[in-house]
Amino acid sequence: MVKIITITGNYCDLGLIELENNKSILWNNLTDENLPELPLGTKIEIAIEFDTNDFLSGENRIVWATYEMRQAEIIGNSLFAQNISSEIEKTKIGSSEIYLIRLNKDDDINEAINFIWKSESGLRLKPDWSYPKLEKNKSFESWLNGY
Repeated sequence: MVKIITITGNYCDLGLIELENNKSILWNNLTDENLPELPLGTKIEIAIEFDTNDFLSGENRIVWATYEMRQAEIIGNSLFAQNISSEIEKTKIGSSEIYLIRLNKDDDINEAINFIWKSESGLRLKPDWSYPKLEKNKSFESWLNGY
């Protein structure tokens, strides 16, 4: 699902844009394009577009992603115990390696998604990226340790 966040502000001077949330940003931090000649006070709108839950949606039979091979193996084995077969694939996003759990059958997508993160009776995991960088996935560790 694509999500768009729109941030508005006003052009102050010398490439400085003051945002409505009282933060400011410099034009050259946004783009390498030359700053157009803008009168002071010109309203600026910045749109940020991104895909949410890209690795959790079941698209291409991928139902989970993690930075840790150990987590991928344990979740894959847990799916197997639920009679859901999957494979682990390693890919790179930027400078980070990420492990993807890809199901072998399309028919298992909803059941796997519910088991891993949606259903109260499942694992109830949050994605790794909902924690600060390099911090362990607390929801996974809690489930693993029976909390």
